[in-house]
Amino acid sequence: GADTALAANNCTPSGDLRGDADRGAALHLKHCADCHGADGRANVIVMHMDQGPADQSDAAYMRTLTDQYLYVATCKGGLAVGKNGVMPAWGDVLSDQAIRDLVAHIRSFSGT
Repeated sequence: GADTALAANNCTPSGDLRGDADRGAALHLKHCADCHGADGRANVIVMHMDQGPADQSDAAYMRTLTDQYLYVATCKGGLAVGKNGVMPAWGDVLSDQAIRDLVAHIRSFSGT
């Protein structure tokens, strides 16, 4: 298999960070949907969080976030981008390409 993003690039994004949204859909359901919701709307209760994750389908909000931000948040976890530490780091599990695929899929919720 591919090296993890942490091993391959130390979770340092570069180049075009949008991979294949269709491949990202399956990854999102497996790793992200429990907290972010299958549709990115975060209409879920997340234990140990006073405020749940932001609505990833909100285009106005998502325009404020760069692809680099989404990559680092996914790779290094919430604390790396000033968010809740409940958001785990996936860089030691997912490859660089998988995270790029997730970025593309997350962008598809808002069309941004």
